[in-house]
Amino acid sequence: MKNLFRKYYHSTLLPGEFNEFLSYFNNKKNEISIHGEILPLWNQSLEEHETLPEPNSVLFKKVKDAIYLNERKILQNKIKIFSYSLRIAAILIVALLISSVVYYQKTSKNEFAVQMQTISTPFGARIKTVLPDSSIVWLNSGSSLTFPTVFGKFRKVTLLGEAFFEVTKNSNPFIVSAKGKEVEVKGTSFNVKSFPETKSLETTLVEGTVIVRNTVTMKEVTLRPGQHATLTENEISVKNVETNILTCWKDGKLIFNKEPFPEFVKKLERWYNVKIEYDDQTLNDLWYTGTIEMETISEVMEMLSIAAPVTYSFNNKERVFTIKAKGSK
Repeated sequence: MKNLFRKYYHSTLLPGEFNEFLSYFNNKKNEISIHGEILPLWNQSLEEHETLPEPNSVLFKKVKDAIYLNERKILQNKIKIFSYSLRIAAILIVALLISSVVYYQKTSKNEFAVQMQTISTPFGARIKTVLPDSSIVWLNSGSSLTFPTVFGKFRKVTLLGEAFFEVTKNSNPFIVSAKGKEVEVKGTSFNVKSFPETKSLETTLVEGTVIVRNTVTMKEVTLRPGQHATLTENEISVKNVETNILTCWKDGKLIFNKEPFPEFVKKLERWYNVKIEYDDQTLNDLWYTGTIEMETISEVMEMLSIAAPVTYSFNNKERVFTIKAKGSK
């Protein structure tokens, strides 16, 4: 075994000898013996600088030739692949040039042609996205925002629904458009709401300055932080508000302060993606104050039935809640 260790140390083991050595080496019972055989060889090599045995010249030449042939084959394959890649690249370049010419011809006819994209959120969901100018937008449930992939002189977006904006400061005006109404800023934080079922646009300013404008009548007003503007077809009304109540939805909660029952119900429908029905119009005189954050829709309806003189039922198949005044049939 000592001779095998010496041959192993000098890399001159024959195939049969290597199998014998490997079997011995892998046996954990031989660890002490292996250490005893290897250590003297290592020390002897350091002390005497002995000359290693000459390798088998015939075997060495065969190995060398095999390596050369393998490397040559790999190189030839690379050349073939590279040549094929060049042909593909040439085809792609031609296609790119053709598409560029077509695009140039189209845009030369209309210098204002831009590529638009739309982000939408289903009911029951909210998303946060970043616009091409690095402005940040939170999009509420049941809302959509359309904007160009590259902003030009005016950074204009079109909103349907509700969104909270943190606009990057820039010399180019940032404009939110909805239903013939606009909110113009240069760098600020604000909330805009304009859902399809309403004809108004509501803006709540948190920080900075905004101009709200009716593009039909050209009436406009400048808001200060803490102010809320409502734009209808012919009027603009402004009032002071607690901005956190109107913007907390982006943080995953709803805060109500004497919220009229119809508005309360509508917000629940969007927030939980359900349908809530009621026929008793006397319920419109109710209002709700409270905070909804982690509660399920079932928990909310249960709290409502305790806080208000109402009962409810739920159609699981159609996801419809029906609310009735207590005592009614």
